[in-house]
Amino acid sequence: MSVSADVVATAALSRDSLIFLDPDGLKVVYVNAAGQKHLADAKSVLRPGTEIKQLLAYLAKNGEFTDGDAVGAVRNALAAISSGTHSELPAFRLGKIPFVWHCDEGPSGTIALVLRDVGRAQELAKALADHKTFIQHLIDVLPTPVYLKNRDGVLTRCNGAFAELFGLGTEDAIGKRMADFAPKSLAKTVGELEAPLRDKEGQVRDEISFAIADQECVALFAASTLKGPSGAIAGTIGSLIDVTSLKKAQAEVAEASQRLTELLESAPIGVGISKRDSGVFRFFNTTFAKMLGIEDEKEPSDAILLSERYREKSLKDMDALGELQDVEIRLRRPNMADARWLKTSIEPLSFEGEDAVLWWTSDITKQKHAARELQNKANNDELTGLANRARFMQKLDQCENVLRGTDTPAAIFILDLDGFKQLNDTQGHAAGDWVLVETGKRLKRAARRAEEVARLGGDEFTLLFLNKGGEKEMSTVADAILAEMSQPFVWEGHDCGISASIGLSVFDGGSCDMSEQLRRADKAMYEAKAAGKAQYCLYTPELEPDLHSDG
Repeated sequence: MSVSADVVATAALSRDSLIFLDPDGLKVVYVNAAGQKHLADAKSVLRPGTEIKQLLAYLAKNGEFTDGDAVGAVRNALAAISSGTHSELPAFRLGKIPFVWHCDEGPSGTIALVLRDVGRAQELAKALADHKTFIQHLIDVLPTPVYLKNRDGVLTRCNGAFAELFGLGTEDAIGKRMADFAPKSLAKTVGELEAPLRDKEGQVRDEISFAIADQECVALFAASTLKGPSGAIAGTIGSLIDVTSLKKAQAEVAEASQRLTELLESAPIGVGISKRDSGVFRFFNTTFAKMLGIEDEKEPSDAILLSERYREKSLKDMDALGELQDVEIRLRRPNMADARWLKTSIEPLSFEGEDAVLWWTSDITKQKHAARELQNKANNDELTGLANRARFMQKLDQCENVLRGTDTPAAIFILDLDGFKQLNDTQGHAAGDWVLVETGKRLKRAARRAEEVARLGGDEFTLLFLNKGGEKEMSTVADAILAEMSQPFVWEGHDCGISASIGLSVFDGGSCDMSEQLRRADKAMYEAKAAGKAQYCLYTPELEPDLHSDG
């Protein structure tokens, strides 16, 4: 028996494993790709021309039947298949794969054996359930009445706005036909308009009239063909907008209809499906395409998001956990002006008979920038951009832990502006703020080798040096800072009369209390001010004889 075009077409469209038999000799005519893959271990008895008895004998020897009686199960299966009518066949396990199967009439006079991988079926059921939940969430937020129907005209989804048109809750409408709750004239009109959409892809828009509770109503009706992931027609999606009281607002209605169309064409979250082996995307929505910048690419792959090594690790983690959630990815492509941050979750999926990966992706670039800005505000002085007191104190704690037990030299400087209060009183806070910003710039120039430069608050600044030398080297740095600070601060043509007093403590960073060294630098700074300002003072024990006396 030759293989007809109908047999090949049917086999290609199915996600199940299909074996077609010649009804006269019960010999194999054709096995589809899914069958060849799922039953690879039995390929020796699946060649065209092989009798079904040989396959059943193979299953009896190598398979494991649910009822435990392989011989009886095979005998029952052969009898059912020989009848050529629809029959459920004994379930079995081949290797690690559990199968349920049945026989039925196939195309072109063949007998079709339909085998379904139970594990894959459960995966697909979960994916479909998630997909339906996603669709329900999407249409629930729409103010426009929206519904989805299968090819039999039964409502599979609708939002509250649609159900309210007929005084129902959504749970009362789902699972029914419109004729079960809508006026007969309306149900008839909608059915006639939708009929062509179930056979051929298309869409329809019309203004229809009907009566509810003896009240004449006018509605804008719109519907289009609804296609499944495989591309086959799965039903229709439609909207029914009551415009009885809105006839004078046609422009507003048109705008609402446009918003509906845009929402349906571009979901609020990016969704993509890629092949497990190659990573090539088989499906993606408009939002996903825009996020990745792949609108004009022919065969984009997940290599855009994951390197080869990280992709392999991610898939292993996904398999181990069942899914991989909230992975943050930084994306920067040549056609993008700025980098984007994406939050992505992936899970395994069977798509059109192949192992695939389902991607849920959202753009979190704004959240990332906001978090970074908050972090900067928490650690940096808002006016000067220098580290603030909290960050500087944290730095001291870290250094104390890292340097403990070493002989690393360290130094802390504290700088206080001379004449700053008078400047604020005479020229205002704007001048004072400018001086503070300018001081930060000068400190960075004069002390480029500093580990940290910070503003402690008010007009007080501090610097930390690690492993940059002892008292001699630090005195040289202090001279450089004073030279920089001695240059006039000119605000709107007037010299602000600002100078700086500096106190510094030079110490062994491996055996010290950083907080104590900060206090000593502060003490030295006040000594510099007392000695006439615009100078520096190095802390020595002689500055505090009471603390360093032997008695």
